[in-house]
Amino acid sequence: MTAKQLMLVARQTYKTRIKSVGFWSLVLAPMLILLVIAGISFIITATQSHKTPVVGVVNDPALATYLKKDDAFDIKVKNVTDEKRAKRELTKGKLDAYLATANQKYELVNSADGQSVSETKMKASLNTYTMLAKASAMKLSPTELQTLMTPPTLTTKVQSDKGETRGGAAADTANYALASALGILIFVFLTSYVSMIAQEIANEKSSRIMEILLSATSPAVQFFGKLTGIALLAITHAALYVVAGLVVNVFAPHYKYLKMVKSLLAGVDMGFAIMSLLLALVAIFMYMVLTAILAAMVNDQSQVQQAVAPMTYVAMIGYVLTFTLSGQPHNTFLNVLSFVPFISQTLMPARLGLQYATMGDAAIALVLELIVLIFLSRFGLRVYKRNVLTYSDGNITKAALSSLKGLFVKTKD
Repeated sequence: MTAKQLMLVARQTYKTRIKSVGFWSLVLAPMLILLVIAGISFIITATQSHKTPVVGVVNDPALATYLKKDDAFDIKVKNVTDEKRAKRELTKGKLDAYLATANQKYELVNSADGQSVSETKMKASLNTYTMLAKASAMKLSPTELQTLMTPPTLTTKVQSDKGETRGGAAADTANYALASALGILIFVFLTSYVSMIAQEIANEKSSRIMEILLSATSPAVQFFGKLTGIALLAITHAALYVVAGLVVNVFAPHYKYLKMVKSLLAGVDMGFAIMSLLLALVAIFMYMVLTAILAAMVNDQSQVQQAVAPMTYVAMIGYVLTFTLSGQPHNTFLNVLSFVPFISQTLMPARLGLQYATMGDAAIALVLELIVLIFLSRFGLRVYKRNVLTYSDGNITKAALSSLKGLFVKTKD
């Protein structure tokens, strides 16, 4: 196998796929979905009514006066003499809600088709008003009242297994959020590019062109060349998303969702991010190599989905289990699975983000992935050689089991 031949096959695979409609549909579909969501959000925001809600306060002038002066609560307050009148005005649309008081208990009645009144802000205003009224009854001075209302200061630190302390849970939240997002991206990339490499090999095998290709190059060149080409395609795909993110950051820096993402990423630990990306990258290569092996066993395009489906299910296991991690730092089953290749790419970053695992644990998971990748590359090539020119009828599972029988038998290549 020569590097020149390898790069020739990789370049041809890359050029063929990057010019296809399927690749650009895969790249642009998520962007178009985000654009549609952003557009709908903009239209809803632009067309929603910004009318200030009118709230009637039933027979409580003091409370009505306080709510009128509360700048934090954007409402119009109207004094109403009794609840019957408040109900009539609510029915006629003159009020969006009314607030009734009885024995220091409050009831907020909203109109079904009126402007919404924030229950959270109303509770905050009522809490402050009640405290002021009680302070007045107890004849507390403004200084004493301020002391009474001052909340305690709580500083949170997390003691990690590395022997260090980190302030607050913001970094853990950011790390876990990144791990969850990474899990989604890994699953999308796996399902997309696993299917792509399977179709690439199945196309050539079903068209019987593989015999011609192997007469000019070796099976190793075809095997690793196609893998390299598809891997470069996946890297290009990811790079396009990075560029799109940078463009949005330049032209719409104040977009609220972008600011939300940036504030979240600001809390991500760099070591965690690098380790998570390495785990994801090696896992994607593992799935692609395994797919190439299985694709060599298919006879035509109709068997591609049969070959790809099991790997999709395995990739889904790790992603689904990340949602069960929270609150289970010592679950033996989950801890063991986080080291298992083909699952660890999503489960280990999630444990790492929640501080349930150390960087040493993640390094072990990465080494295990690399060992499996080397194993698949070396012994999988032998399976590929045995099956790429073999055409058999029947179930692909039988062909796979037959090939695996001779996997560890040393042969002369």
